[in-house]
Amino acid sequence: MSDPEQMATPIVSVVMPVYNGERHLAEAIESILTQTFSNFELIIIDDGSTDGSLAILKEYEKRDARIRLIARENRNLATTLNDLIDLARGEWIARMDQDDIALPHRLERQLQWMQETKADISGSWIKTFGTSGSSVLKHPQTDAANKMELLFGSCFAHPTVMMKTALVKQLRYDKAWEKCEDYDLWERAARAGWKMTNVPQVLLLYRQHGAQISSASLSKQLQLSQEIRHRYWGYIFDSMRLEKTWIDEVLKLRDPSSPKSNLDYVDAAFTELMQNNEGEARKVVFEHATRLYLRAAGQCSDVFFRWSKLNRVYGSDQGLMVKFKLLLLSILRIRSDSPLFNYLKSVYFRLGR
Repeated sequence: MSDPEQMATPIVSVVMPVYNGERHLAEAIESILTQTFSNFELIIIDDGSTDGSLAILKEYEKRDARIRLIARENRNLATTLNDLIDLARGEWIARMDQDDIALPHRLERQLQWMQETKADISGSWIKTFGTSGSSVLKHPQTDAANKMELLFGSCFAHPTVMMKTALVKQLRYDKAWEKCEDYDLWERAARAGWKMTNVPQVLLLYRQHGAQISSASLSKQLQLSQEIRHRYWGYIFDSMRLEKTWIDEVLKLRDPSSPKSNLDYVDAAFTELMQNNEGEARKVVFEHATRLYLRAAGQCSDVFFRWSKLNRVYGSDQGLMVKFKLLLLSILRIRSDSPLFNYLKSVYFRLGR
């Protein structure tokens, strides 16, 4: 329990949308209430749950004055997140999901990191657990690297994010991008000049389970993600004064149903991006280029030579293994939309997103 006077001006507003989360809800809430940093409010909106979630939430509301609970009819996630933002009183907003576990020092470490880096938004590494096993997912650390990561997908694990309240109240989530509302917000934040970073350590345990996303939702998510990528590639290419006709050729590699890409344009796009970046940002671009060349290998016999040329200038110490994978995919003509490719990606090749 916290001093009511202290809670009049919380430093952090932890925001948690809840919908039918009774199975793991108590564990998630406990992980916030037991944080080493205690000057926070925990704002929870029960978004029309039909299970026992609301009863659990009401019990916790009685036990801890830091909890602010709102129960209402079901709305979409982006609307709920914006409602939570509107209620936030803290200088910082920290996201939390109903089925994850924040490590005890999460808020303390993120606040310290934000002060050290002068960032506007930060996430952290995560450790997955649940139905798909356990692994550590590492997100880029520097602002430049995160802004290159956004060319290919989200640079943050959404439930790890802490951001300046004043800034996110201006941009807000856009319900038109439901299923990708976080990626859309980060992309707009990058264009607005937010400084982005990730704490280079695990601060959250991310639960994986079968009920998280349906096939129909996944299809919609992939479509919207591709639209956001196209928007951001256009912004980056405008800022670097690069040839925008290259963009479609790169993005075709993510869509197996698209016509064959012009790899001369793909080579040129990645070469320019790596020439215009250095350090971690260049490494991010090279790693994603490698993943996309692997996707193209089954249809383009000369991908091995194209990637090798990039690797000689910008590569890492994993060249031999990637060359083996490229040759195997190319010789066997394994397309990126084939079951065998997906099997190799998940079990052995780790070919990326």
